[in-house]
Amino acid sequence: GVKRICVVSTVGAGDSMDQAPWTFKLLMKTMMQKIMDDKNAQEGLFLDGPGADLEFCIVRPGGLKQGAPTGIVNVIDGEAGAINRADLAAFCLDAVLDPDFAHLQQAVCISSDMGSGFKSLMSDKTMSRMGSELARPLEDANPFGF
Repeated sequence: GVKRICVVSTVGAGDSMDQAPWTFKLLMKTMMQKIMDDKNAQEGLFLDGPGADLEFCIVRPGGLKQGAPTGIVNVIDGEAGAINRADLAAFCLDAVLDPDFAHLQQAVCISSDMGSGFKSLMSDKTMSRMGSELARPLEDANPFGF
């Protein structure tokens, strides 16, 4: 059977609300409240529920971005920032496959080196809607701007 699992949650779940940027806090307390309730229930299955007997790592990424892996994943105590999905996936694989993984039986927030908060999501203009239009060759551009 399953002995080890990595659970992807979100910054702001559990005891990490202080690590969420204020813009995320606003969303989490309003439009995303049901999602946050689900994330908290998911984490509870491992922190004090039937999954507590497994080797687990609950990972709480900041904002998720597209892009190639950077190889930079920081377990942080401060405000969370953005991380590429590929780096999150690599962290999860390490959590499951590395026999000496340092963050078992823990819930950790992760970020890359893109800074923290909302600014980190917007720091890479090639990943924003407008920036992606500017980064592509003109012949591939969508004439409607999306």
